[in-house]
Amino acid sequence: QENLFTKVEIHIIQCDDRIREDARITCAEEFQQYLDTMEIKGLGQTDFRPVFHYVDELRQRGEVSQLKGLIYFTDGKGTFPAVKPPYETAFVLHHDGWDTPPIPQWAMQLTLTEDEILDQRFDCE
Repeated sequence: QENLFTKVEIHIIQCDDRIREDARITCAEEFQQYLDTMEIKGLGQTDFRPVFHYVDELRQRGEVSQLKGLIYFTDGKGTFPAVKPPYETAFVLHHDGWDTPPIPQWAMQLTLTEDEILDQRFDCE
């Protein structure tokens, strides 16, 4: 097994209709500290477009290079970008018994149940 953080930089971006936080994670210790102190921010009306705009700005400024993709954890209820971004995108949705909103054709979709989300098999140590 390789250490994930030796090869990647992760931005955990919290948002609703605007960016609320961007936590930059570069090592396992930072990731664990973030998980230990994380507070959910936002919870307003969802608009997915500000995140894609923000990521585009990071790319233009050179703060994010070699972007492999964006994973968006959401209920899927919001306004999507009209155009496919130049990187892979996946929307991960919580299956809550309601109909899943339509996801753009250019995006991947994964729907998880609460049991799957709470599964503790992932271990950072």
